[in-house]
Amino acid sequence: MSAVRNRPIADVLQLRANPLSLFIEALREPAAMVRYQFGPYRAVLAKRAEHVEHVLVKNHDNYLKGQNYEPLKLTLGEGLVTSEGELWKRQRKLLQPAFHHRSLSMFADVMSRATEALVDEWEAEPTETDLHRAMMQLTFRIVCQTLFSADVQTDGDFGDALHDLLDWTNRRSETLIRPPLWMPTPGNVRFKRSRRRFDDLIYALIRERRESGEPKGDLLDMLLAACDDGMPEHLVRDELITLALAGHETTANALSWTFYLLSKHPDVARRVVEEVDAVLGDRQPTLEDLKDGLDYTGRVIEESMRLFPPVWGFERQAIAEDRLGNERVPPKTSVMIVPYSMHRDWRYWDNPEGFDPDRFLPEAKKDRPRFAYLPFGGGPRVCIGNAFAMMEAKIIVALVLRRIRLELEPGFVAELEPSITLRPKNGIRVRIDRRFAKQAAASSR
Repeated sequence: MSAVRNRPIADVLQLRANPLSLFIEALREPAAMVRYQFGPYRAVLAKRAEHVEHVLVKNHDNYLKGQNYEPLKLTLGEGLVTSEGELWKRQRKLLQPAFHHRSLSMFADVMSRATEALVDEWEAEPTETDLHRAMMQLTFRIVCQTLFSADVQTDGDFGDALHDLLDWTNRRSETLIRPPLWMPTPGNVRFKRSRRRFDDLIYALIRERRESGEPKGDLLDMLLAACDDGMPEHLVRDELITLALAGHETTANALSWTFYLLSKHPDVARRVVEEVDAVLGDRQPTLEDLKDGLDYTGRVIEESMRLFPPVWGFERQAIAEDRLGNERVPPKTSVMIVPYSMHRDWRYWDNPEGFDPDRFLPEAKKDRPRFAYLPFGGGPRVCIGNAFAMMEAKIIVALVLRRIRLELEPGFVAELEPSITLRPKNGIRVRIDRRFAKQAAASSR
């Protein structure tokens, strides 16, 4: 039997104030599924890995993106995250080659050079900083270089417009009552202005690339070639903003939480540093290093995404009636899939609040249901950039820790901000020290 929450007003308020606690509470319900009524919306929480697999894989044709994707669609248009049906299939097929092995090898060099530039700045002037802001800037720089070979600063017009769009999208996603876009609220006015400014910049980049006639071998080249084959130019814009937002926000969050956890677990950080020193020494990482040689670093990142999944929750809406186990799912019901609570379910994880990278050793993973862990979603719509993101995270963690010690400011405790992604609410305040300078001082005593 499913558990029915008969507290619609309280649940709406809790969903607004602290959605993570709402879904953690559901873990205590013995039922395999929990039913909610959020105002006019019917929703069920899929708590079992087999039910998640049913929705995302076995019967995925019966499910569309839910009503919470409306703010994303207004921002992203018909990009890969928001499109459906045949359009989505064509776009996925078009973009897939950009994330193949050969392309990733080229992207690895871009990621390494951008990370080393940041580390050079930190080594030149050790300071205290907001690590989350630094990771947002770094991943934004990387995604712009890989998308359209541009070194774009986050505090320029492009970065400001993208930040404003993301801020509006986050705030709109958090409310059930959304004023129509034609209504001239201050938020809507800012959103339209930012979207227009972003579009002007994107179309200018497209125009300059066409006029130059010089291919760069980046994703923009691939999309423009598709335009020549009949793809509308506005879809180029939609894919670029989709990949710019999805390609830096989620990775920046994953990195921020990883460094936060490493700062709280110095024994784990030491193992990462030892592995990086043994595998890389002073050279840049290769694709082979990232695939075969930085195993423990990869497990640390996976465990960080278990505790703090960048996309903490998402939903699918049933087209026709379905069943999850013995439970009926009526048409138009939203099925909520919440990695944040799934990753803490004691049915799948021992000591679920503990930080243990060895959960991701091959022998530890083999008996765990596949859909008990889904930081990148799953099924046909699994994140197309998952290999890109893991490669980027490994490179950044390895190259930062090889030269830098990041220590939390005394008394700092990170707060969770569950919006579209799971951010640290007030950033992550750290003190930056040169790793080798500190070691040298210690060895001279």
